[in-house]
Amino acid sequence: MKPVTVINHIVVKPGKMDEFIEAQRGFAVGLMTTPNGLIGSRMYKGADGTTAILVSQFASMTAWEEVRQHHAFKNHLSKLQPLVESSSPSLCEETYTSGAFQ
Repeated sequence: MKPVTVINHIVVKPGKMDEFIEAQRGFAVGLMTTPNGLIGSRMYKGADGTTAILVSQFASMTAWEEVRQHHAFKNHLSKLQPLVESSSPSLCEETYTSGAFQ
């Protein structure tokens, strides 16, 4: 099975970016301690202060689906709703990497 990467463009409500980042960081740390197929994730904060890009890689499409169906994930999303205006996830397969990107 090929790894799958989810790239999510998120628009955060004004003044909520720090709270959003902390909520995401706390949830991500918990996910990494539970065997669930998550390889890792990285978040970028937009220079505009209202957007974030979340890049998460899973061992397989099945692993991603299992995380999405997990009660803890659904609960986390409901906690994020007051902080987020919109979210646009895209599923991707890596085609190449160049340079020293890690």
